[in-house]
Amino acid sequence: MGFWNYFPLNIKNFWIYKISEKFSNDYVLTRVVINEKIPFSEKIIYIFSYYIDDEEIKKESYVIQNDGIYLYAKKVENNLVVFDPLVPFLPYNFEDVDWWNWEGKAGFIPTKILFQNKKIIEENTYKIVYTEENKYGKSEYSILLKKNVGIVREEAETPYIGYVSELVDHSVSFDDFSFIDFKTFDDSGIVDGESSNLEGYGFEEFIDNDVINYGNYEDDMVDFVEDNVPDDFFVEDITHDDDLYEEEQDNENRW
Repeated sequence: MGFWNYFPLNIKNFWIYKISEKFSNDYVLTRVVINEKIPFSEKIIYIFSYYIDDEEIKKESYVIQNDGIYLYAKKVENNLVVFDPLVPFLPYNFEDVDWWNWEGKAGFIPTKILFQNKKIIEENTYKIVYTEENKYGKSEYSILLKKNVGIVREEAETPYIGYVSELVDHSVSFDDFSFIDFKTFDDSGIVDGESSNLEGYGFEEFIDNDVINYGNYEDDMVDFVEDNVPDDFFVEDITHDDDLYEEEQDNENRW
C-alpha cells in the first residue's frame, strides 16, 4: 500500500474539520483544499489552502519525493515560514519505521522535530505523534491518518494554543506517481530507527519549558498568531537557495 493513501494528494481534494479549543464547546469549521500542483524534476509540490467561511487563513506546501512526503513551507497572511531542509512528514515506508527526526530552521529559528509512529490503533488508521522544540518552547502534536481518507483527527498543545481538530467531511482522489522510482526511507540518509534508541539526538539540550496555559482565542488562527507568535519566527519575502520554488517565484500570485 502506498504511503500516499494515508495522505491523499490530488488537485481539488478537500477536507472539512471541526476545530475547537481543548475542553471547549465552541468550534469553527475549517476547509482544507489542495489548490495547486507544481511538477519539478522528480518532485511534485502540492499547495494546501485553509479557509474559515470563504476567507483563506493559511497555506501549506508539501513536496513528494522518491522517499516520502515532505513539508516545505507555511504561510499565514503575508508571513512565510520556509523549512530548511525539508521536513520529512511521512516516509515512504512509514508503516515499518518507529521514529524519525529532523533538525533545521523554521524561518530563522533553529528547530528540532521528533516523530514517533504509534502504529495502527484502529482499522486502517495510524497514529503519529511529534514534538517540535525551539527557543520559544515545546509543541506536541498527535494525528490520526486513515487509509484513503487522510488526517481524521489532530490534537495539539503549544506554548500559544491547544486545540482538537476532527474530520467531518472529505472528498479525495489519488494522483498518479507511476513515474517516480520510490525508495525506502532508510536509504535516504535521514535518521530513523527503533523507539528504544531515541536518546543521543540532541533533544536533551532543550530547556524543558512548561507549556503555557492557553486561553480563549479569536475566531481564527490568524488573529491568534498576530497577537502571540514572536515576529522573528516569520520570514517575509525570503530568498531561498533551494530551487524547488523557482517556478513559483516567476508567478507573483502563486502564494
